[in-house]
Order: sequence, then C-alpha cells, then structure tokens
Amino acid sequence: MPITTTVVGSYPKPPNEGDTFRVRKTLHALEKGTVSVDDLHQAQDELARQVISEQEEAGIDLVTDGHVRWDDILTPFARNIAGFEIGGLLRWFDNNVYYRRPVCVGDLDWRGPSSTDAFRFATSVASKDVKAVIPGPVTFARLSVDEHYGDHDAFVRAIARVLAQEAFELEAAGARYIQIDEPALLNAPEDLALAREALGMVTSELTSAEVTLGTYFADAKRLGTEIFHLPVHTIALDLVSGPENRELIKSFPGDLKLQAGIVDARNTKLEDTGELQATIEELAGNVGPERLRVAPSAGLEFLPREKARAKLHRLGEAARKVGA
Repeated sequence: MPITTTVVGSYPKPPNEGDTFRVRKTLHALEKGTVSVDDLHQAQDELARQVISEQEEAGIDLVTDGHVRWDDILTPFARNIAGFEIGGLLRWFDNNVYYRRPVCVGDLDWRGPSSTDAFRFATSVASKDVKAVIPGPVTFARLSVDEHYGDHDAFVRAIARVLAQEAFELEAAGARYIQIDEPALLNAPEDLALAREALGMVTSELTSAEVTLGTYFADAKRLGTEIFHLPVHTIALDLVSGPENRELIKSFPGDLKLQAGIVDARNTKLEDTGELQATIEELAGNVGPERLRVAPSAGLEFLPREKARAKLHRLGEAARKVGA
C-alpha cells in the first residue's frame, strides 16, 4: 500500500546560490516606489509555483504553497483581525528566525479571509492535493500579548472564533486538508482542556475537510495520550526533536491518522534513505500504512533551498520503496 508523503508548511524562499531572489528584490523596489503591489504578487505567484513544483518532483503527495507570502504564520492573520496590532520581533521558538508579536488591544473580529486567495492560487498550479495551514488558537494566544481581555481562556476563545471563520472559508474554497499548528501546546499541558474546546470551535462549521493538529520542535510527553482526544482527524508528531514521541505512538488509537515528522527540518545533513525506509516500515507496522503520513519534522524554511529539495527527494524515495 502506498505511503502518503507531505510537508509541514513553510519552504525556503531564497533561490539556489547565484540565482536572483525576485521576491526580495521586488519588496525592496516596492519600498522605493518603483514597482506596484501587483508586481510583488506576481513575484510571489512565481515563487509559489516553483515551490509547489519542487515538492511534486520530489514525490510529495500533499503539498503546501510553502508560505511564500508570509514572513511568519501569525502576522498575516493578525493583520486581518480587528483588535490586533503588530508588535516587535521575537525569536520563533529556539530557531534563528523571528516573528512579529501580535498585540491584542480590543475585541477581536474577523475582517475577511487571510489565506484563501493564496490557497486558490496554489490549487490552480498544483497537480497534487494542497494542504491549507493556519495557526492554532492556543499557540496564537501564547505568542501574542493580551492587553484587552485580561483572561487567557477568554483570549484563546476569542481567537478560536475568528479562526473558525477562516477555516470555514478555506473549506468553501475547496480545501480538503487543513492543518492547525499548535507547537506551543506541547509545553502548556495546563491548556489541554482549553485546546480541546478551542479546536472544537475552529472546526465546528467544517463538514468534509480532514483536520490535522500540527505539533513540532518538541515531544508531546507532557500531554500524554490525552492529545489523542482532541477534535482532529490526524496528529502530527515530530520524531526528530521529540524522539519520545515514538513511545507515545505505541498507544496510537485506531481512529486517528499519524503525520510523522522523520526528516530533520533544521539540520542540513541528509538522511540515509535506507534508515528512512526502516523508520517508515516501523511506523507502518505500528499504525497501519493506510493511517500513516510521513513528513519533515517541521517547516523547511530553516534550510537552504537545495538541501530542502534533496531531503524531500529522499523522503519520497523511501516512502515509495516501502509502498512497493
């Protein structure tokens, strides 16, 4: 039985060494007033087309647009939510990339979709299924500053209500797969019950989309098997930064799918294809090949473009060998 391959979300934006970074060049020209916003959108469209093509050529079955229009996963949504202002730069977990911290200064209200146009374009140029990715309400809240609600639970619920509208619009735009990223939940077991409620709010209006809970950068041992009771169809676990997740997988329930992050998204060293194949075989034996999806451990934005592409080729090759 074939083993499905996917990516977590982001992909390196800079081109191979020596090539022109058109998006960055266009952004600089936009600041000088020598090009238009339409020129920037065209450059981003071309980059998204390249990124999707590279994933498909590597044998990835479920692709994303690589988040090529985003500097981080929070800012595009925060800019489109009334009640948020955009703050200063902070480090994105323990990585050498940064995000702009949203600051809540008033009641949160949805002002229209933030990701549907990018999703529609991706589906128009992809030959494989495209996965939409949005931030999770707990992670969104924990990486923001609340200067309005004064209550963490109320803040998370307010974010969830807005994200529910985003998820609904994505499904209406044709999204069959939606990933909700909650990396901050791994270190906040006290939020587990709240996460169950908030994720239920986000997914409450969905009728057909398969929902993945995206976790990475750590293991889920502090959440334990309770993570399996969240209202999603697929659980994404990082087996590179969180090797203890292998023990958790032994208790994986039969009604969920597993997205296993087995390729290191933060290290340029290429994995051995045979070792990847052995890992996939082991995981398929634990959960069943029909319920297994293999992926990098996190978004690939931390790698040079050629390394990210090579890692995906090895992942695709290993999955095909197991499937055969």
